[in-house]
Amino acid sequence: MRPDLGAAIFGAMLLVVALMSAAPRTAQALDDPSLEYYTIETQHFYVHYYSGMEDFARRVALLQEEAYAVLTPLLDWEPKGKTHVAVSDRSDSANGSANVFQRNRIRIYAMPPEPEGTLGHYDDWLRILVYHELVHILHLDTTSGIAALLNRVIGKQLNPNQVMPRWYTEGLATHFESQRSGTGRVNNARMQMWLHTAALQDDLFTLGQVTGTPVSWPQGSAAYIYGSFFLDYITRTYDRDFPRRFNHEYGSRIMPFSLNQTAKEVGPKTFDELWNEFTAATQGESQARRVAVMAAGATRVEILSKGGGRNGYPSLRPGHDEVSYYRANMESHAAFSTLDASGKSRLLFWENGASGAHDWSPNGEQIVYGKRTVRDSIYSYNDLFARDLQSGERRRLTHDERAREPAVSPDGRRVAYVRNLFGTMELAVRRLDQSSHTPPEILAGASKWPAEDPRHWQQLSSPTWHPTRNIIVFSAWRLDRRTRDLWLYDFDQPEGARLRPLTHDAAADLDPNFGPDGTLYFSSDRTRIFNVYAMDIDSGEVTQLSNVLSGAFDPVASADGRWVYVRTYTVDGYEIGRFARAENPPRPAPASFRGALRRDYPEVDTSQWVDSGYKPWRWVAPLTFTPEVALLLEGAGFGATLEGHDPVDHHQWQLAAAWATGPEVADRSSAISAAYRFGGWPITMGLDTGFRTFPAMRDFFAENQYLPLSERTLFGRVSLSYPIRATDDALSLSASTRMHYSSFYDAPTPNHQPADLEPISPEDGWFQDLNFGLSYSRLNYYTQGISPTDGVSGRISVGLNYSLREPEQNSVSFSYGFSGYVSVPYLKHHVLSLGVNGGIIRSNFPGARGYGLGGYSPQDVLTAIVLQRPSNPFVLRGYPPGFSRGDQYQVWRAQYRLPLYDFEHGFSTVPVFIRRLKGSVFFEMGGAFSGYLRDQTYLKSAGAEVQLDTTLGYFLGGSLRLGYAHGFDTGGIDSVYLRYGGGF
Repeated sequence: MRPDLGAAIFGAMLLVVALMSAAPRTAQALDDPSLEYYTIETQHFYVHYYSGMEDFARRVALLQEEAYAVLTPLLDWEPKGKTHVAVSDRSDSANGSANVFQRNRIRIYAMPPEPEGTLGHYDDWLRILVYHELVHILHLDTTSGIAALLNRVIGKQLNPNQVMPRWYTEGLATHFESQRSGTGRVNNARMQMWLHTAALQDDLFTLGQVTGTPVSWPQGSAAYIYGSFFLDYITRTYDRDFPRRFNHEYGSRIMPFSLNQTAKEVGPKTFDELWNEFTAATQGESQARRVAVMAAGATRVEILSKGGGRNGYPSLRPGHDEVSYYRANMESHAAFSTLDASGKSRLLFWENGASGAHDWSPNGEQIVYGKRTVRDSIYSYNDLFARDLQSGERRRLTHDERAREPAVSPDGRRVAYVRNLFGTMELAVRRLDQSSHTPPEILAGASKWPAEDPRHWQQLSSPTWHPTRNIIVFSAWRLDRRTRDLWLYDFDQPEGARLRPLTHDAAADLDPNFGPDGTLYFSSDRTRIFNVYAMDIDSGEVTQLSNVLSGAFDPVASADGRWVYVRTYTVDGYEIGRFARAENPPRPAPASFRGALRRDYPEVDTSQWVDSGYKPWRWVAPLTFTPEVALLLEGAGFGATLEGHDPVDHHQWQLAAAWATGPEVADRSSAISAAYRFGGWPITMGLDTGFRTFPAMRDFFAENQYLPLSERTLFGRVSLSYPIRATDDALSLSASTRMHYSSFYDAPTPNHQPADLEPISPEDGWFQDLNFGLSYSRLNYYTQGISPTDGVSGRISVGLNYSLREPEQNSVSFSYGFSGYVSVPYLKHHVLSLGVNGGIIRSNFPGARGYGLGGYSPQDVLTAIVLQRPSNPFVLRGYPPGFSRGDQYQVWRAQYRLPLYDFEHGFSTVPVFIRRLKGSVFFEMGGAFSGYLRDQTYLKSAGAEVQLDTTLGYFLGGSLRLGYAHGFDTGGIDSVYLRYGGGF
């Protein structure tokens, strides 16, 4: 067997193992050292939290135990040992995560989901989140057969259910979150809208598309939408026990990817057959919806914006006869724009990271909006800003308040907004002229009730001022009511009587907005389709203004009353549209649909719970043991690795050892090493130490050739990294020092002849390395872009290596790289990239080597795909590999990038997805040399390349590149190359 083929086959086996143990775990690289951590130990969980999160963590613990009691019988699985749950509130983003690699662990983020998202339909948002993540644990942890036996030896590394497309993994969790609560995403009218709109446009994804990583809307959300509705269809139509039996059967298989076979064995049909039935049923249901809407008289909505995606948040701009909106489409950078009465769009200013909702000063010259900010490189929170459009000046209105959704009072003196607070929210108001550090007045929300009171737990959104009265209306969910309703706050009423509900039913009442005449417009799904309604806040009378097929949100009445502007939905995402009031006379509002029956959930016994300080050393024992065995051509290799970390990733460690033997020096090596990482500060610290023996193939020069010998190295290393995050850019600093002792043995005795070059012996003794690095990026992307579209990035590094015995022997290296990107006007997704990379080494060590620059060396593409090997960075295409040599190099590169075709093609549940084809035309100029830069003549080349982006094994993204290059100078060649990896 050829060695490279053997490596490919062995690598394929490693790939399967890697996928089965695919771990989303990443190190908690940054943390706030001022935080004190604590643990609540329950019957089945350890809930870890930090100071300030006590009340929220206790809610999480209660719901985790409740979910355990409900879900473990349904999925017929109880994990061995307790699951760790880490609670965090560092970001204004609603999410969670779960993984079972090494240990079962859940992350819960304490941000109530915004009502306009797919997560916005719930009776208790935290219950749905906890159930969703625990389903992941029970599903992924379901392991039996050979994998379970191996895990007894190596730790929790082989998880067959981890090697599945996201539509099943996320669809299963979403299905159960909805089934057990009666709300959740499957019961969300907004998610149903996404699915039915695609069906009516004959644009439902194929099973192959949803198995892969689609480019088209709804991109990553497709896994949740299609997966949950597909499994819901299977369980309703055939067998409610199908997920449990499928999980157990698939979890018993050591070889992955057999989804259709497994489905056929445990259920009625293959997934292919079931998918065809599901899409047919969905199209039938969608056509029935169309008929019903048309029969009642459909509202014609004129679409004004372009690009789909997440366009939204229309707002009337006073005095300008136009409506502003946040443009967050699929084809451009995020920005605030306006639409005039004729529907013409105009850009106001670019603003990435804005929360979207915004309002205007009474004269329409100052816009107030929320934007993401970063504090101490750890906390990512929203705050309010005001921007004067005449001067361009931006002023910060709040500081670390986690504020968003501003509403400016009619007199322009105050701004109302909502803000997040440890898993709940508040409605606040402040004067626009006061300091951003001055505390606001709290009108409603968490601080009005203790944590033991269900009214403490709220999600608030969309405050709006009455145009002539001292009144604010907003949308709110409260745990005591478990519905999303409209509420009114009247400043002129006595304290205690200012807050009252305007609605209370199962429907989600969203997006309140007063019109110029004091009519309250809002969006509601009381017919299971979101439409626009109008309310008289004094009488409570409600009328329906629209009857659309998809959905209508964020209603805004024009100043003259002719139009109602809305955010509506298309097959490509959200757009801003409008409908005429005259063509849609008010009709009596229907009653809300009947909500799901209130569930009775198990009581949780808390009497045995233990509260204590967080003790990381309880959980840093070895989690995994990874043995390695390799059969070489004339020998064998053995190795093993032990790893462990604490549940919040403050402490991570690794011990590794390896040994290889054979008849030749080049076959023999051994190593033992230890590594530790600390992630509890804003600076990540690493410690490494070890001992190695290995073949040194280019350190001993004699007889006009390099002769092999063996090297012993004892080393210790300390490293620090400090990523400095900001809203629009990022800076990273790194430093390390490494001290090592080298000695040599097994050196052959050379037979030196008078005509031979002078021998060069390797240097032994103590050496020290010092390395410093800095990187910076300010890059812009847009959703369907093929690469960074605008911005710059750069890096520089400096290295010093010297002998402690003879300090005059040393080497200094300096490397750099800078890139810039400019989007090409009028050509969608076309980008011009300019860059330079270079380096220089100055060394007086005997036998010191420099750079070798040229075209690509031959690559075994199959091996590169399997082993995911990186591409060589020292490349000047159009010349032989290593053609240009010296102790410094520089390469300039200009590249024109363009999209060619979006395939978005998968093959049922086969783990191969062809995503998109891209192209580039390039010109390169540079070389490696010694001496002064000004004296060098650069080598020049040009060529073209096509790049096929793929996803393999459901998760591994990569690019297959076919290119041609021509070198223009002496030594240049015409080269055609096929490579995997690199690209853009």
